[in-house]
Amino acid sequence: MLRPVQSFYTVRLMFLIVMMSVGSVTDVDAKDASSKSKGIEFFEAKIRPVLIKHCYECHASNSKSIRGGLLLDTRAGTLKGGDSGAIFTPGKPEESLLLESLRFESFEMPPSGKLAPEIIADFETWIKMGAPDPRDGKSKIVRQSIDIEKGKQFWAFQPVKKQSLPKVSDPAWSRSDIDRLIRFAQEKQNLTTAPDADRTTLVRRLYYDLIGLPPTPNQIDQFLSDESPDAVARLVDQLLASPHFGERWGRYWLDVARYSQSTGGGRSLLYQSAWRYRNYIIDAFNQDKPFDEFIMEQIAGDLLESNNYLQKREQLFATAFLVLGPTNYEQQDKEQLRMDVIDEQIQTVGRAFLAMTLGCARCHDHKFDPIPATDYYALAGIFRSTKVLTPGNVSGWTKRPLPLSPEKQRTRDEYIQVMARLTAAQKAKQSHLKKLEQKLNTITLDDSAATLVGNWQKSTFFKDYVGQGYIHDQHAAKGKKQVKFSPKQLKSGRYDVQLAYNSAESRASRVPVTIKTSKGEHTVYVNQRIEPTDGAFSSLGEFEFSGTKNEEVIISNAGTDGYVIVDAIRFISAPVSQDSEKQKEVAVNQYKHTLLKIKETKKQLKSLKLEIANKKKAAPPKVAEIMSIYEDEQPGDYHLLIRGDVHNLGKKVPRGFLSVAQVQESIMIPKVSSGRLEMAQWIANPQNPLTARVYVNRIWRHLFGVGLVRTVDNFGTRGELPSHPELLDHLALKLIESGWSTKSMIREIVLSKTYQLSSESTAKQRTADPDNRLLTHQNHKRLDAEAIRDTILFVSGNLDLSRQNQTIKENTKSEYGYQFTNNYRSVYIPVFRNRLHELLAIFDFPDPNLSVGNRNTSTLSTQALYLMNNPFVINQSQKLAKRLIEEFSEDQSSRIDALFQMTLGRLPNSNEKMGMERFLSEAKLKGGASEREAWTAACQTVIACIDFRYIK
Repeated sequence: MLRPVQSFYTVRLMFLIVMMSVGSVTDVDAKDASSKSKGIEFFEAKIRPVLIKHCYECHASNSKSIRGGLLLDTRAGTLKGGDSGAIFTPGKPEESLLLESLRFESFEMPPSGKLAPEIIADFETWIKMGAPDPRDGKSKIVRQSIDIEKGKQFWAFQPVKKQSLPKVSDPAWSRSDIDRLIRFAQEKQNLTTAPDADRTTLVRRLYYDLIGLPPTPNQIDQFLSDESPDAVARLVDQLLASPHFGERWGRYWLDVARYSQSTGGGRSLLYQSAWRYRNYIIDAFNQDKPFDEFIMEQIAGDLLESNNYLQKREQLFATAFLVLGPTNYEQQDKEQLRMDVIDEQIQTVGRAFLAMTLGCARCHDHKFDPIPATDYYALAGIFRSTKVLTPGNVSGWTKRPLPLSPEKQRTRDEYIQVMARLTAAQKAKQSHLKKLEQKLNTITLDDSAATLVGNWQKSTFFKDYVGQGYIHDQHAAKGKKQVKFSPKQLKSGRYDVQLAYNSAESRASRVPVTIKTSKGEHTVYVNQRIEPTDGAFSSLGEFEFSGTKNEEVIISNAGTDGYVIVDAIRFISAPVSQDSEKQKEVAVNQYKHTLLKIKETKKQLKSLKLEIANKKKAAPPKVAEIMSIYEDEQPGDYHLLIRGDVHNLGKKVPRGFLSVAQVQESIMIPKVSSGRLEMAQWIANPQNPLTARVYVNRIWRHLFGVGLVRTVDNFGTRGELPSHPELLDHLALKLIESGWSTKSMIREIVLSKTYQLSSESTAKQRTADPDNRLLTHQNHKRLDAEAIRDTILFVSGNLDLSRQNQTIKENTKSEYGYQFTNNYRSVYIPVFRNRLHELLAIFDFPDPNLSVGNRNTSTLSTQALYLMNNPFVINQSQKLAKRLIEEFSEDQSSRIDALFQMTLGRLPNSNEKMGMERFLSEAKLKGGASEREAWTAACQTVIACIDFRYIK
């Protein structure tokens, strides 16, 4: 196997190229404005409710007796600890007395019983985060009241307003209304802007931002040679129409939807049909599905009208949004499980569509936003009236059959009807047979009731056996094996004795069966190659039994020439009459008639079984099951839970929505439905002050690296104020007016001058606006994990660009130890809650347990080490080197140019080219490397450089 040259020259080249690039690049997310907000949200949703429920009774300032000198109702008290000292060190969970106590490793807290593993894991996560805690005084379990009218004065709850465009000193600078609103804020600070980005930079920026892939050298040249004034607009339209657009932008939504293909928690089950939701999302973005419709389908797709089965499929796929969450289905307190699922749904819906931390109101009124606990339980009533769980010791999630085309559905309906008729006929015949056999006083003894001599083999290979199976002598140890039946329950009388077996050419042709009665012994020989008389049993003759214990039927394998089969023995009472010969003759005739009826009925049953079997062989394909939801059979309002405790019910709360974000139209929830449809209509209503603002802010964040509201998942009072509130409203109205078109919004933004500015900034701009909130230049953005992996595969020529369906390997039972081996786009890589693809995890793939609209962007040594040492990167570097050598013959200069164009989207500057040429020469002449090894090292070095993973 080829490997990069591990020498002075490799290190030297890496240093050279990295240093050439690093001077102009800054990490736009290095100062993540939302990290603190995320920590507070986590505390409010995961930590405070547990403290209130399980700890405050003994560790709060108003406790009757404060145990261990420990107060947990304030931040100061929590950090100080108690009589045993500090209970944790922020950021260091390994030094935590609190975790030891929760795990019952030292103290055992709470005394009422050990908390669920996922709750303990939440405390570990919280401590790792630095134990964020907004409490600065005494904790209040419930706020007395929230002033909703006052809350409506906050900017996020104000109606979206049409903005008049401001006057700017240089109108010619602007290409759009976006530019005028941006420029107006800049002029107030007397700031100039960067020049337009050069076309080489712009084309790479557009490709990555719109489809997540780099442009090829040919695509770059094609754009650069197009000098028409609408060249950029035509390129944008081309990229928006690409099927790869949905793969790029759909992945953003999957972050928000906390998409995963495993449940997490407990044994972590696999969501086998989750990929259908993923592909629905990709298709929705490619089709530019109106965002209001997109909302409706994910929350209430099962309740919407559809024009055809394909539309109904989409609507049902979409509802997996409410099922996909992290759930511990092994939770034994089923009420707790149900409420935990509802809480997770409320949190996700609130965060995804409204950028509100609704989960903080589960145990008490929201501490920061105007959201009373009654609003939380108004929503909880809606979700509680929705069925997403199935019962069981280990619960499950609800599923639906995949809707079929009318033709396939008709074929399936006809099959179901035929099978129902045949099954009913079979059941009727079986019932009739039972009645006939009861007339004859039938007793059947299965082989399991027999005494075995020798080693007999249990089998179920041939179907239609009696009882649990049958036995055979293995065609071995002839004369040493017997099966003995003792019919002790027989009353005195005459019986027709019958043997059950299955026939075949391999069977014995002369099986000795001895019937021992008080009258003597009689041996009968059975040819088991011939099918039994009625298909199952063959008569051995009629015999008188007295009901004594010494009577038995013995099947032997002595002298047999094939397999001896024993399934069961049946005794059918034969008529015995002490009356006249005429009466006896009548009884015998009735007996024979019943036997004949039994025989005919059995033949009919056999025919029905054969017909059913043939129908099953020709059955339509099995209908796939998909993750979806149902309306509960008994929808209704739900109680407010005191302190969030599912076993401590308060008053009932009418179902409804957020009081602070009401729309002008009155939306009433019918008593007979869950209210999901009405909730979806409320969220998607153009008058909702949050929805459109939140969505356009997400779009802006993906195109600029930072949202107009930097806390994209929190528009509440703990979030940041918008940098350009007028622009945010302008874009929100534009979205609504365009029919909620995502592509139209993206097109308008990327065609603005603001988006197309260079990322170079002046000292004055950096001093006056260090975070570039006024957008005097474009931000540098690091490629996300998927784009890094896809690009490595793309430039090596090994990226599979085809659409994928289910990508979890067949027969996979668990995510643990799963090996990721395929080369398709990263959006199709299975996402597991306990195991992520290594590259994605290293480069900040979001936690699939949470709804994430603003990924963290870290700069860690593990990332550089991965690019330098990982076999995947080395292997793809080898393949890229092979491409360069084969496609560019021996022209070293052309190869270097091609390498830079393919990987960085530009030609090397003179210093870079000289450095590369010197390295290649020294690596081969002084380092002893082959040409392939030298080029592999060169390719890997460029892949590892900063310019590779940043967009300017």
